[in-house]
Amino acid sequence: MNIELKNKEQEFFAIVTDFDIKNLQDADFIKIKEAIEKYGVIVLKNQNINDDDQIKFSEKFGALEKALEHDRLKGIRSEITRISNVDENNNLLALDSEKVIYDRGNRSWHSDSSYKDIPSKFSILSSREIPNEGGGTEYIDARYALETWNKNNHKYSLNDLKDIICEHSIVYSRMVNTGDIFDNAYKEKMPFVKQRLIRTHPYTKRSAFYVGSHCSHVVGWDIEKGRKLIKDINDWIIKSGEIIHHQWNNNEIVIWDNRRVLHRGTYFDESSARRIMHRTTVAGDFPSYKEPVIL
Repeated sequence: MNIELKNKEQEFFAIVTDFDIKNLQDADFIKIKEAIEKYGVIVLKNQNINDDDQIKFSEKFGALEKALEHDRLKGIRSEITRISNVDENNNLLALDSEKVIYDRGNRSWHSDSSYKDIPSKFSILSSREIPNEGGGTEYIDARYALETWNKNNHKYSLNDLKDIICEHSIVYSRMVNTGDIFDNAYKEKMPFVKQRLIRTHPYTKRSAFYVGSHCSHVVGWDIEKGRKLIKDINDWIIKSGEIIHHQWNNNEIVIWDNRRVLHRGTYFDESSARRIMHRTTVAGDFPSYKEPVIL
């Protein structure tokens, strides 16, 4: 197994080659898990897999989430979140279809499943069919942003922010990014959930901001005041460190740690290009607001 680190200053984003997840030895799996926790994002090259292979590999990291109803496709397993503009009959979806509009919300910086009471640990994304141009994924390091926060002239110190609780919602984020696309029944099923503004990683013991587009407001603060703080932090995350753009190849897997990393999809021509991505998502253990924070 060979590991190439792209951003040494931030210990961020690694490319891993020379192994096959379908024939993974226990010692190699330990190295993979350690690499994700250390570097935040890892790319696994040359992985020709199907859904069963992906699920079997993903379950080594823990219990898997079930896909939301907008991310499911008839005939595929419930552990698979399908991010695609291709329907069950292998045809391109219309530009104004609910699924295409919904998936455009992924082009805003976010952390997967932060809108769930128990947020996810890892996302494991597999490229099944990719456009010739565009359709990449960008990553940014929220840990580096936190660790450089006090070195710059911000209104609030980390000590001021360490105990703040925010509320997250996919209904809120899609309202901002794609419009009012959910019916009232769905909105009732997806209430706001509480998350810490700062999370300390249970293994590295280093902390990161936990925000992104699903983060709506600060509990106990005036709505606009809280949203300004969230915007300031989101802006700083993007400004403080290097944005790494991953342009996909077929048969790749990218794994990232949602407790440390924000990501977003990038534009591609949905009218003519096909993009099929399958994600498995490793569930967290308990709500973030129950986690201790170490600064």
